[in-house]
Amino acid sequence: MTYQEILRRLAIIDEGFASDQAGLVLGQVPGAHVLDSKVAALVRVGALAAIGSPEVCLEWSASKALAAGATEEEVTGVLLAVAPVIGLGRVVAAAPGVAGAFGYDIEAALEDPAIPPSG
Repeated sequence: MTYQEILRRLAIIDEGFASDQAGLVLGQVPGAHVLDSKVAALVRVGALAAIGSPEVCLEWSASKALAAGATEEEVTGVLLAVAPVIGLGRVVAAAPGVAGAFGYDIEAALEDPAIPPSG
């Protein structure tokens, strides 16, 4: 596999590649059923925001939370819940990635506040 293919697969968060080639488990860990999949996905959003993950990781994680049954309000609620612990800068940095998962064009909304929210 070429370095270009490796970088492409990492950039798109190819779950199969991450598991097979990098030994990363990106979904629910087998045997770890203390949290249901929705709660686990919401926790991941908060953890990724806390460590300052790239926008694409936050978008992926928020999309996984939505797919697990979380609402947009629950995902954004996680950001508000972790804000006092992780700080405003981390939450602000996480907002565009989470917005991307919702299909909400936050850049357009920031440029023209008259644009109604999508989603």
